[in-house]
Amino acid sequence: MAFGALSSGISALRSFAKGMEVIGNNIANVNTVSFKGSRVKYSETFNQILTQSAPSPQDGQGSNVTASQVGLGVQVDSIQGLFHQGGLSSTNQKTDLAVSGEGFFLVSDARNEDTKYATRGGDFRIDDQGNLVTTEGFRVQGSNDGAIGFNVSIDANGNWTFAKNNDAVSGTIEPSALGDISLSFDKSQAEEVIGPYENNGVARNSIYYTNNLIAQDGSGNLDWDGAHNIGAGSMTLNGDGTVNEVPGWHTFANGAVQAIIAQRNQSTTGADTVSDADIKAAVSKDMFNAVFSADAGTTGLTGTAITDLMATIDLSHLGSAADQANNVAAIQGLIPSEATAAETQQKALEMVNNVRNDQAPDLNNFSIDPEGMITFFLTDGSSFNKGQIMLVDFNDTSALIREGRNLYSGFGAAGLKGLSEDAASSSGASVALSALQVAGREGLGRIQQGALELSNVDLTEEFAQMITTQRGFQAGSRIITVSDDILQEVVNLKR
Repeated sequence: MAFGALSSGISALRSFAKGMEVIGNNIANVNTVSFKGSRVKYSETFNQILTQSAPSPQDGQGSNVTASQVGLGVQVDSIQGLFHQGGLSSTNQKTDLAVSGEGFFLVSDARNEDTKYATRGGDFRIDDQGNLVTTEGFRVQGSNDGAIGFNVSIDANGNWTFAKNNDAVSGTIEPSALGDISLSFDKSQAEEVIGPYENNGVARNSIYYTNNLIAQDGSGNLDWDGAHNIGAGSMTLNGDGTVNEVPGWHTFANGAVQAIIAQRNQSTTGADTVSDADIKAAVSKDMFNAVFSADAGTTGLTGTAITDLMATIDLSHLGSAADQANNVAAIQGLIPSEATAAETQQKALEMVNNVRNDQAPDLNNFSIDPEGMITFFLTDGSSFNKGQIMLVDFNDTSALIREGRNLYSGFGAAGLKGLSEDAASSSGASVALSALQVAGREGLGRIQQGALELSNVDLTEEFAQMITTQRGFQAGSRIITVSDDILQEVVNLKR
């Protein structure tokens, strides 16, 4: 009867309507960055067997019997993602990245237990914490703990020199720890590290120092009771309480130097008799005495070089004698105060760190090479590898689940490549991290900075598919119309 034809027609309408949805979605995303199109695969549904097939009889007198079957329509077998390469478009935006070839960026949702997603969309940005993130704030993954080590020196005039330490163990270190990609360069958090650098589970800062500006004893501890090699030379206190040498210490009390220079320049009498070198020497001596007064034993050095110097400068423009005295006290307050030796030395260490960090080279620019290596270029001409953006790939990309916003999940079904047996048998966010591989190797594509991958949808092909799908839908509707006419004739037989 026509009931089977009705069923076939209905299945055709249902299947081709779904096919039109896929085509419509492809066309709608023709301008979506890195969008991967899909295609519909149709298959027949059940078949009604009218005659069962049979082999030839054993006596050979007859022939085999063929099967007679009538199909009952069509169904959507699968909707397959098409992950072939889309075209690359130059954007000249440093944080825009495109993968030319196989592979996906791995991103992490820090707000949702570090859930990992794969994406081909490289329209990244730098957030307020310095992390490289997607437009939704998901953090790009890779190796992230590269750091540059500097040997620092300062001469008697306060001129700083930062020499890159290229030692692979104790000096500049290549990135190795996996996690969020950070593009921050925070000098204020720079640390002083002597000897081999150990991460101890704590993220490294971009910059640190591999030598100490204050001498050390044989055990590697700061030697507060011996020579102190700030600047060009060794500074010690003589037995009578006088200072042997003090070059370089004025650098750490530069505010006091500038304040005295300003007062000298405003003075009307005898101002030219006090040179900049005199001022720096006085500040250096008081700075040194304040920090290392414990070295003098019972002589009780208090550091009066600034007071003596200021007495030679006419400060009458400041007003009363009390105002002048307060001015001198304020300038002396710009160096470590008279306190216990331990407190003063701790304050001096903080001052050394702060001034050194302020003088250290700044970040000038960064670049990302085809293997994802992030190189920082500093204002002094030095450079180092801060981190490396890495990729993941899958055995069966068609098993990935589209989460919207160019994100994919379903790593277990898709099968991450490059996993060890131990990692493959475990679960959790760390599994995806262990599958990260260097771009441009092991069959992975290369990373293009300043470019984005375009949608891989071919409009010409989509319009051709739209025509055939439309005609199939139209033919299916005609099957229903004709089947209805046949049924109407059957009904009319009773008349």
